[in-house]
Amino acid sequence: MPLTPSGSANVLVLASSFYTAALERPFSEVLAREHKGLGLSSVPYNQLHTFLLEPSSVVRENTPTSVLLLLRVEDLIRFELSVSGGAKAPDASIDALRQRTEEFLSVLSRVSRLRLTVSICPSGRAAYDVSFLGNGVRVSEFKIAAELRRQQRHSVIGWQELESASKLQGWFNASGDRLGHVPFSPEGMSALANYFVGQLDRMPVTLLSRNTGTSGSTDLEHFLSTLNTEIEIAPVAAQEESKILDLLRHTTHFINLANRKWEAGAIQKLVSGAPNGEAWTIRVRDRFGDYGLCGVITFGVRENLIEVGLWFLTCPVLGRQVEYAFLAWIAKVALERGARHIDIPFVPGRDNQNLESLLTNLAETDSARETNSHSFRLAAPGLVDRVLAQAPSPESVKAIVNQLRTVEVPLFRKAVT
Repeated sequence: MPLTPSGSANVLVLASSFYTAALERPFSEVLAREHKGLGLSSVPYNQLHTFLLEPSSVVRENTPTSVLLLLRVEDLIRFELSVSGGAKAPDASIDALRQRTEEFLSVLSRVSRLRLTVSICPSGRAAYDVSFLGNGVRVSEFKIAAELRRQQRHSVIGWQELESASKLQGWFNASGDRLGHVPFSPEGMSALANYFVGQLDRMPVTLLSRNTGTSGSTDLEHFLSTLNTEIEIAPVAAQEESKILDLLRHTTHFINLANRKWEAGAIQKLVSGAPNGEAWTIRVRDRFGDYGLCGVITFGVRENLIEVGLWFLTCPVLGRQVEYAFLAWIAKVALERGARHIDIPFVPGRDNQNLESLLTNLAETDSARETNSHSFRLAAPGLVDRVLAQAPSPESVKAIVNQLRTVEVPLFRKAVT
């Protein structure tokens, strides 16, 4: 996500395990004040793994680039902490932390093109109480730092060094962490910017050359191919609606209807209000663990048209090519139902730009429905091929689709009426 003109001779890339965009303004201000003349880019939220394995998605070829990575271990299970409060389901949260840590270590072990400056931010000092995790956080932090140091090309800066340098007391902001997906206070973000801009001369530099242009793709392809991702799609059962609504209230990135208040009966209303309405869940698992129910689509069918109501996926499964496999399944369902087109309404939110971009690239037409609302029409014939062309790893999508399991049970609309 470039923030400055591409003519900059050097670039600073910001990456983090939280909402990186919040760091852009304070870093821009300090860079301008210090007359550093650096370009500034940031890695979109929820694309950290993809960036680490395929840096060319952000880092320009033959441009000296310093990459700053801010990690906070509790962000690996942010979704679990948000949905259940963590301590309400300690065993599930502990298992998820172990699972996500091993996955992140697997990603780091395959990073071959980047040289990073990394600081591991302390957990438990912002919105979420992680004391119930015991020493799990410290173990994860130690393993991640050890893997980075093992590679002998990254710089790992301890948090105590930052605190000693800034003398700031109010680093963290619990209310901001909940609302803005960033743990730091405005003063904390300014302190981070001042410290790391001052450290630019010490940061290792990445230079991507043309002759290594395919390496990143190989890193990403290899990682995804080892996940052994499996998905199961089944009609929604009546007793699942409360779970779905709980997930919906914490989903902002991959959702077509953003900024809505989802109340009891919302799924039933979407289904009963659509012609021949259907509602389907998606469950995901891979070699690191089982993510359970992590997405839903509702739609109606009339004549040669599939009309989607709600479509969402939760954050933990994004980037595993699940979103592309799910869309390929929708395309196949459309053809089976005799539909030539798929209409997907879209309401922009703060975080769902990646879904909007995907639909824009696939759409036959994009029509405005009302203020700040669109409807994307996708042609069903040939859509699977177009989805594969958009996917970062087409082979991984094909493998998931080939193993996809569809469970046929009575439709939700019939089960609850």
